[in-house]
Amino acid sequence: MNVQAEATVKNPKGLGGWLIWPTIIVVLSPLSLLASVIGIFQDHAEAIEGLAPFMEQSLLFTLYYYGNILLEIGLLVFSLFLLVFYFQKKKRAPHLFVGLILFYIILNMIDLLAWASFDSLFGDTIQFVTQSGLSLLHTCITAMIWVPYFRLSRRVKNTFVNE
Repeated sequence: MNVQAEATVKNPKGLGGWLIWPTIIVVLSPLSLLASVIGIFQDHAEAIEGLAPFMEQSLLFTLYYYGNILLEIGLLVFSLFLLVFYFQKKKRAPHLFVGLILFYIILNMIDLLAWASFDSLFGDTIQFVTQSGLSLLHTCITAMIWVPYFRLSRRVKNTFVNE
């Protein structure tokens, strides 16, 4: 093995190796959020018409509905910043990635608690509670894999070096 190849093995850098998987997440996240935001605004008038009776009965549900819209837009903006910083290999990109995952955990917990509390408003919300619980589990598993990787990996430390 030559000296340069040996140095690359000991000090990996670049968006290769296991860093490919978070890169896919960073690229797909804004696209997914953009589709979600577009869907929200396309269906907004119809949704409001159908949800108006529930919004009149529950301030909590109204706050949840509009809060979700604002959070989706905020996440879209955040994920676009992450995308730019990630491909510019900025030092703060790993922190933003971890922050995004932790933010999703918090949102999934809020979602789970909200749907559990809406049972009296909507009747049987077990499907939404189950879906929220599975989303939370998925996000926690993602965090258990990628948070330590972004904190401990030599490749991450050697790749994200720009100020």
